[in-house]
This record gives sequence, structure tokens and C-alpha cells, in this order.
Amino acid sequence: MEIKTNRKMKIAIIGAGLIGESRIKAVKQLENEGRAVNVSAVYDPAKLNDEKLRSKYDINLVNSIDDLYQTEPNWVFIALPHDIAVDATIDALKRGKKVLVEKPMGRNMVEANKLLSNATNDQLFVGFNYRFFDGISKALSDFKEKKFGNVISINVVLGHGSDPNITKTWKLDPDKAGGGCLIDPGIHLLDLIRIFAGDEIEILGGSYWDGFWKTGIEEEAHLLLKSKEGILFNMQVSIVKWCSTFRLEINGSDKYGIVEGRGRSYGLQTYTIGERWGWLKGRNQKDSEERIIESDGDNVFYKETRSLLFGDENNITHVCTAEEALKNMRLLEESRKILRI
Repeated sequence: MEIKTNRKMKIAIIGAGLIGESRIKAVKQLENEGRAVNVSAVYDPAKLNDEKLRSKYDINLVNSIDDLYQTEPNWVFIALPHDIAVDATIDALKRGKKVLVEKPMGRNMVEANKLLSNATNDQLFVGFNYRFFDGISKALSDFKEKKFGNVISINVVLGHGSDPNITKTWKLDPDKAGGGCLIDPGIHLLDLIRIFAGDEIEILGGSYWDGFWKTGIEEEAHLLLKSKEGILFNMQVSIVKWCSTFRLEINGSDKYGIVEGRGRSYGLQTYTIGERWGWLKGRNQKDSEERIIESDGDNVFYKETRSLLFGDENNITHVCTAEEALKNMRLLEESRKILRI
């Protein structure tokens, strides 16, 4: 049903890289559906005269931050490198804007606390889009409904293959990035673990490896954690895993669930459930499994943006609040201490 109103919510976007462009696309999709929202301005110093970007989305691509704020946005979405995202976020908060900044939430606890201290209630949110993948969201729902029985363990693996040109970017710089694979992309996994485990999580141990890029960051990290209820979490994150990998395994006393893939180079995301001793009903265990979801993952930013701006009562999760993101950063800092990074 088309939703009509005379007053549109205006969204300004700072940063038009891969994630920023995904946010532009999401807002445009909402507008095309009849939602009362539009992109008021986009600013990216690296794309001031990018006519291809301007024409692709029919956007107001401005030449300065001042030009962006002259459009009087209600929301500011910030998709910038970690080292410059904090100042841009604080600037937006001080201007009284509601803000969505992409994960993590600063590079350390000092920056995370600084961001939180500059925000009023419900003013700051942090983009953790993995929550909104169809397979992950459904697996989380099944977990909360106790469909697996007593959960024994949850394993989660995320591996980026990177590319040779990554050395020319900020992502391998320990200062600009704030660290290595544990903060990016590992913060996504810490967020998921905290959602499954609750806030009381014990880090039992782990290790890391840093022998390929050799820029002073951890390149692969393994962590073993335990929830208050006794669920074991085995986390592996890497930026030297040449085959892009995402896999989430929930092992319960009655059933197990497997989420695999993440779209794009990771392949379609699938969510599969199997029963304990399912092979008794079929030729083998694999044949007894049930495919619940298969998705290309292209709707993840749309779902997160829609939930942020309009709410989504049908979704099991919600957009990450600043308070939750601070807990993620605290878990990151504790993990760094355990690994001695």
C-alpha cells in the first residue's frame, strides 16, 4: 500500500563508498515505495564531481559539509573510514541531528565513550548490518524460540580474501583502522555473539596471527568464549582467508542450524536446519536437512535502514543502539587484552 504524506524525512549521507552507496540505494528504494523520505544531500570529498554517481541515483552531490547541512536533514548517515568518522559524527550530533554511523563505534573505548557522551537519548545508532541478513535473523529467531533444544555451542567464521591493492588503503593501517581483523570485520561477529549470549560473556582464550601483510595489525584471530548459560562460542575472523567465507553454526541438543554465505563473493546465504540423528529418517544426515532460507543478501541495508527510520515489528532484531555498540567495543577491548594485541 502506498504511503503518502506532504512532509518527507530528509537524509544526508557523508561518504559514498561501497557502504555509503548502499545507504543511498536503500533510502531511494524506500522513497520509491512511497515512504516519506528522501536523500537531501551526499558529500564525499573523493567524489565531488562524480557525475556517474550523481546520475545513477539522481542525488544532490554537494561540495562541502556546509552545503550538506544547508539542506536541513533530519538524519545524517556517516560512512567514513574509522579515523575520521568520529569527528564527523560528533559534529552531526552537536548540530542536533539524529545519526547513523557505520560500525564499529570509534577505534577504541576512549572514542566510543566520547561519541556516547555527545549523544542524547535515541540520537545515535551504529550500523551493524549482519543482524539483518535473512538467514542470520531467522536463526536468531529460532534460537530465541528454543527450536534447537539446549544450545551446546555456536561457531562463527568470517574470512575476507582482500586483494593486492588493500595495501594502498587505510584498512591495513593500525592507526587509521584502529587495529586489524578483530575490529574490522570482527566487530560484526562480536555483535552477533553478544546478541546470542547476552551481555555476560567470559573470554576463555584465543590467539592471533600476523605474518602476511606485516603492517602491525592482527590478520587472523581465534577466540573461545562462554555465555552465562554455558554456551561455548568459537569465533574465527581473518583478512587472509583467500576464499571469502561466512559460516554460523548453532549446535543444540535436538537440532542444529547452519547459516552459510553472505552474498556477493561469499555466495548466496543459506540457512539449513538438521535434526539429531536425522539420518534415521533418510539415506544420510545431509538428505535429512531442511533448507529454510536462500538469499542473495542484497536487501540487508534496505532492511536495516527501513527499521531505523520506520520500525519493523516483523523483524526479530533492531538497529544497534549506541549503548549496545559500546558493549561491543568493551567486548573488543577485553578480547584484545586476552590476545595481548
